[in-house]
Amino acid sequence: MPTGEDTAGAAAGNEAPGAADDGWEPLSEDIRRTLELLFDGDSDAHRGFRAQIPQAVMKTDCCSCPCVLLSVDTDAVAAVPMEKGRDSVAGASLFNAQGGYDGEATVLAGGGFLDDLQFCDWEGQGPEPLRLWEWLGPRHAMGSGAG
Repeated sequence: MPTGEDTAGAAAGNEAPGAADDGWEPLSEDIRRTLELLFDGDSDAHRGFRAQIPQAVMKTDCCSCPCVLLSVDTDAVAAVPMEKGRDSVAGASLFNAQGGYDGEATVLAGGGFLDDLQFCDWEGQGPEPLRLWEWLGPRHAMGSGAG
């Protein structure tokens, strides 16, 4: 499966299929459900990004906030039209188990393909005991591919 560049790049290109031990794995249930909820709207962009979810793989990133890099099989699904080369395309507030506001989740896309799920929680504790998708609050309209 072709994989997108890492989050530091423009994510418009692809590495050669079958790169040696690159760490990509199928989406976890938590990440899959989170993406499905973030793209649960009826716009063309939401439908396009939702169609990419089954064709996506993930690997964790070592940036300062918890991030999950995403890569989509670009031969299996169409790109979503975007005004910018890389932009935020979905987001939501995060709420902890006690119902308090605790941060933000943001999905980035490059070249019309999902490439990064970033979540920043202010307390640094993560969503425990909640799964990430249970931690999502109100959705936000985002950048050029948000529709």
